[in-house]
Amino acid sequence: MKRKIRQIDPIRYEMYLHRLWAIGEEGRMTLQRVTASPIVSQGGECMSSFYDEKGTMVLACSGHLRFAAATSDAIRDLMRRFEKSPGFFDGDQFFFNDPYVAGSHTYDMMIVKPIFYEGELIAWTATSTHTADTGGLLRGAAQEIFHEGICVPGLKIVEKDEFREDVFQTLTGMCRDPQYVGLDLKAMIAGNNICAKRYLGLVEKFGLKFVQLAGEKMIEDSEAKSRAKLRSMPDGTWVTRQYVTTLDRKTRKSVAQQLYCTMTKKRDELRFDFTGTSPQTDTDHNSTLPSTVAHLALALTNTLFWDVPWSDGKMRPVKVHVPEGSILNCKYPAACGAGPRIGNVLVSTVCEAVAKMIYASGRYDDVNASTTGNLEFVGGPGYFYGGHTREGIAVAQGLYDIHGSGMGASPHRDGVNTGGHMNIPSAGISDVERIEMQYPFLYFTRSHNPDGSGFGQYRGGLGSHRVYLIYGSKDCSVDYKPYGGVAQGGFGLAGGYPTGNGATRVIIEAGLAMLDRVKKGEQPTADAMRKGQWGKSILPAGVPERIPLPEGSLLVDYVAGGGGFGDPIDRDPQAVLKDFGRGWVSRDVAENIYGVILQANGRGIDEGATETRRQEIRAERKRQSQLPPDGAERTENGWRALLKFHGALEIATDGKRKMVRCSRCGHLFCGADENYKLHALHRVTHLSEVMPPLSSGDPYIGEYHIYACPGCATQLQVDMFSPTLGGDAVLWDTRIDADKVKIR
Repeated sequence: MKRKIRQIDPIRYEMYLHRLWAIGEEGRMTLQRVTASPIVSQGGECMSSFYDEKGTMVLACSGHLRFAAATSDAIRDLMRRFEKSPGFFDGDQFFFNDPYVAGSHTYDMMIVKPIFYEGELIAWTATSTHTADTGGLLRGAAQEIFHEGICVPGLKIVEKDEFREDVFQTLTGMCRDPQYVGLDLKAMIAGNNICAKRYLGLVEKFGLKFVQLAGEKMIEDSEAKSRAKLRSMPDGTWVTRQYVTTLDRKTRKSVAQQLYCTMTKKRDELRFDFTGTSPQTDTDHNSTLPSTVAHLALALTNTLFWDVPWSDGKMRPVKVHVPEGSILNCKYPAACGAGPRIGNVLVSTVCEAVAKMIYASGRYDDVNASTTGNLEFVGGPGYFYGGHTREGIAVAQGLYDIHGSGMGASPHRDGVNTGGHMNIPSAGISDVERIEMQYPFLYFTRSHNPDGSGFGQYRGGLGSHRVYLIYGSKDCSVDYKPYGGVAQGGFGLAGGYPTGNGATRVIIEAGLAMLDRVKKGEQPTADAMRKGQWGKSILPAGVPERIPLPEGSLLVDYVAGGGGFGDPIDRDPQAVLKDFGRGWVSRDVAENIYGVILQANGRGIDEGATETRRQEIRAERKRQSQLPPDGAERTENGWRALLKFHGALEIATDGKRKMVRCSRCGHLFCGADENYKLHALHRVTHLSEVMPPLSSGDPYIGEYHIYACPGCATQLQVDMFSPTLGGDAVLWDTRIDADKVKIR
């Protein structure tokens, strides 16, 4: 039976809550000032948070939300294992990075500190960072967790306020750059010291009993607000499916895998079932169960529960089932170094289901397409480098331009260009000059990626693309992501596309002589590099885990854009013209996707030709589609809308029947308890028809399944499907509980 929290003064409670948040932010910023890691200092991949004496999270602050969702399990595991020996004392701090207990991979390091008051354990504080080096094999090559460097379930690095040099040197001595990792460890300790000291100041100011009751109230309030929000939304089931690719070690070829999510909302509970997800791999392309649950919590925090206090209470209404042995619940000792990449696609998979549920509740401002902005045609150089800089210092591995991804569109506005990384509200991207100091790179450009966002009535935010040269290193290498020929980790909504077609990776053997051309005023561009004008392409034999990048290698890489919302031919032509003028959209996409005919000089719109072109696109949709079964009808007088669950679809009634209806033209699809896609115009477009050839020469194995209204030809949904993995091509994604939709 749930214990009722004793009432406390609401004004003092608000003062305490905001002060605790400010203290957590101070701890996080302290950590970022001390660290040497560009991932932390500039990318923001860190966290400060507070827990009650039992390890339940009371409040997390605006760092990396994956850490906030994981540390509770780490603290409880520490208490279970080490409470008797070596025990917890005032002034202790413990190091932890075991991804089978908490976190996503061994690179997620955390240090937790018990907080004592008058000899009694009253709370915990924790700081976490994503530290790029743990020793072990470089990224991409691990086949077991043992290959991924240090993996520690708990080690006392500070004992009764005395820094343990033996533990510190043991941990850092197993890494390639002891100074780099050492400063990260000391940064976490410094952050904890600040948080613990300030927390005790709150105890002195408000009193211990008040602080404890306030912590309990934060947890209870989070649960109550989460449940209230769920009760305000329609009951139903939403199903989503997205893809990732990895390496088959036997054939040395890339293979696709799917993440399959069934989300069911009933009253004030939300259930997730990931049955149907592909099995775990023998690469590092796996997610442990703690990593999966952490990313699920992250997805819900930044979409559904964004306005709920960030404590463990918000997840109490959520139930999760993940089959053991799947890519989302790998069995020990599987490697999991790429767990965050699986996690990013998982976040997108969950967010697609949540976005559709939120739309059906009428909260349009909270709807966002492709929230993580992580759709990739993966292949070529990854983000984790190795080797040494010009000064002989070990390369800092992770390059975090990826934090400049595009955010997804909403029902009323475009997504934000290079808007950030939704996993980290306080994320940033590294300054180019800082990158060139810490990596053997020279940048020629970092700019918005043309045609790189999801097309729609409101387009997704553009990601960035960059061109850079390997300079000053004789042993640079990078992890190699095998091309899979299927889009990964993104989605569009209400007829918007999950991505654009402006994203391919290229590696050119240019040589340092190319700098002479640059001195003369020439600049390498992605298009020129693809045409071989700056050297020949470097393609590895087979699919290795890593590839060498000789000095003089010239690379094009990109960061993904956000998904679109709504039918692209509903986009305001002036918005298309504006994007064209900025170089964000090409004439080809303007004419063939948006149906906008630009004047020859590109400064205006041919309005008559635009209207004709859009009529042609609607006619093409009908002509190219598989026709739905006969018997469809158009609503007449007496029909009224009950629930709008989609940008152009609603459940309507004539007083006797409940049916899915087009809210634009009135076309009736089917009963409200049926899959509208089976009664829609349906066309299949292979990715090879709309995407540029993969630089590896691999074929595409994915296809778009595109649905439109038989009445007005409005585009309703663009689904990605990979036939190689089987399953139902016509995904029944939205199943509103029609019995609960009341006829008024």
